This record gives sequence, structure tokens and C-alpha cells, in this order.
Amino acid sequence: MQLRPLSRQRGRTVVRLRGELTSRRAPRVRRRLLRAFARAPGVVEVDLGKVTCLAPETSALLLAAAATARRRGVSFLITGASPRVLRVLEELGMQRLADAPLRPLP
Repeated sequence: MQLRPLSRQRGRTVVRLRGELTSRRAPRVRRRLLRAFARAPGVVEVDLGKVTCLAPETSALLLAAAATARRRGVSFLITGASPRVLRVLEELGMQRLADAPLRPLP
């Protein structure tokens, strides 16, 4: 698993995740998401375009991040996810918390 550096684009903080997001990697993902919110962005985008596996613990972190964004008035977007990863997130109810429709990679 690799965690790419956070980037900031016009009030948007992008968290790029890649590889297998297993339960062992959940603490690192959590730290990345906390850093994204610490930047006080208007939008937090989580790019899952290079994620090959999404464990329940990391799925739960994404749901918690989306709920945090909603409480803080920050838009939360999931981008680039594979159909398999999207299925997992949809089953968990991510669509209710995300601020844009969940769409598979083109």
C-alpha cells in the first residue's frame, strides 16, 4: 500500500490512496484523513483510483470521514474507485454521506 502526498487545489484537499487498504493499514489511513481535515478545506476528495482492496476497517474510516465532513460543513467526495470498491462503499451507505454520486472509474 502507498499513501500519496496530500495535495491542495483551490480549497480542496485531495487524499490519494493506493494498494491494499487492509486492517493493518487503517491507522495510517486514519492519520491521512485527520491531516486532510486539519487543513480546514472546503472540499475533501478521497481518490481511490489505485486501491485494489478495501478492508472493513478502512471502509469504516471513510464513512467516519464523510460523517465528520458533514458535521463540519465540508464537502466530501470519493473519486476514481473501481466497481468492486464502489460496491463495498454503497453497501455501507456511503452514498448518503458523500456530496457527489459514487461513480466507477471510466
